Amino acid sequence: MVNVEIVCEPRLEEDKTTVLVVEDEIIIRLMIADTLRAQGITVIEASNGDEALRVLQSSLPVQLLFTDIRMPSELDGLALAQAARAARPGLKLIVASSQPAGHEVAGLADAFFAKPFDLEAVVRRVKSLLAEAHHARDRR
Repeated sequence: MVNVEIVCEPRLEEDKTTVLVVEDEIIIRLMIADTLRAQGITVIEASNGDEALRVLQSSLPVQLLFTDIRMPSELDGLALAQAARAARPGLKLIVASSQPAGHEVAGLADAFFAKPFDLEAVVRRVKSLLAEAHHARDRR
């Protein structure tokens, strides 16, 4: 595993609902992103962990990270998730993989989806996690 650190800049538009979808398979990434956009959710796409890390290091407001585990970059989905969770404790996190969830996913992610997944189930879980994130932010 690669050890990375995310440095957060001040966030803009805190009330905007944004999901970062990280998936190297373009068809799957587009399918998830387009489905979420159809629900009125802003989506930022990244094709690997390195691109996603740059997004998370920016001032872009991201409330939820949806990442595949296996990606062809130095930073795989688990390392990305661990770095994101450490830097942004309130960030909601969904992990997906064609392999069964291992022990490293338990306790790290808010949800796990095995591929191929039911898009309706993904949308329901994304919406519920975003609602939790907004509720927690409003209590502050």
